[in-house]
Amino acid sequence: MKLFYAEFIKLKNTFALWLTLLGALFIPLILFGTYMSDVKAFVPGKGISPWDDFLVRMLNGCCFFSTGFVLLIIGLIIQIEHKANAWKHLFSLPVSKGRIYIGKLMVILTMVLVFFAFYISFSVASGVALGYVIPDFGFLQFPVPTLHLFRFVTEFFISILPTVFLQYWLSFRIKSLIISLGIGLGGLMMGLLLKSWEHIIYLPYAAPFQMLNYKEGSPANFQNLYLLNAVYTILFLSLSYKYFTKRFRG
Repeated sequence: MKLFYAEFIKLKNTFALWLTLLGALFIPLILFGTYMSDVKAFVPGKGISPWDDFLVRMLNGCCFFSTGFVLLIIGLIIQIEHKANAWKHLFSLPVSKGRIYIGKLMVILTMVLVFFAFYISFSVASGVALGYVIPDFGFLQFPVPTLHLFRFVTEFFISILPTVFLQYWLSFRIKSLIISLGIGLGGLMMGLLLKSWEHIIYLPYAAPFQMLNYKEGSPANFQNLYLLNAVYTILFLSLSYKYFTKRFRG
């Protein structure tokens, strides 16, 4: 726990915390502005919940934007040690390499979960605010589909785990933030451009884009996607942990 706290202290003088807050606020503000700019186009028919269309747009924004956030936050956290040439100092402490690996990984996963919490909260607040400003939208007349949101966040978090572990591995193997980030962004671009290809689920970076236009009831092929994600997660976790504890010297 002390190591986890120490890793968080290191983030105080970086852009990582601001990135988490501002990144989570970006899409909700865009949605608010979009709805306000063309009110008539977004007023739903009688008896139709405005949350249905709003959530599709909101969750699609999460699929596109949060994956880039994950790549950047991993790079920023690992760059703290790379920029300061501090790995050797870190390894000289009476703490095992395994604990250092897990400590940094837990900080990354915590930051990702905090980002999701902020993103969902700001998005719902954006919808509620639209309901107050323009009552015709009807946001205040229908309940927020919290179970749907919780299910999406859970499944989306599972879908990005292979990307997290793979990018975490690349980030401490490659000192250049630009190169490691470039590899990740290249993978995301391939995943997006080829998302309709029948074998695209075998690309770890492509999993988040399989959840575009997310609605109640997952397609049958989601089961195969989650199974493959589990395999990739175990594989990348094992390989990166072994490399960090046995071969990595900083």
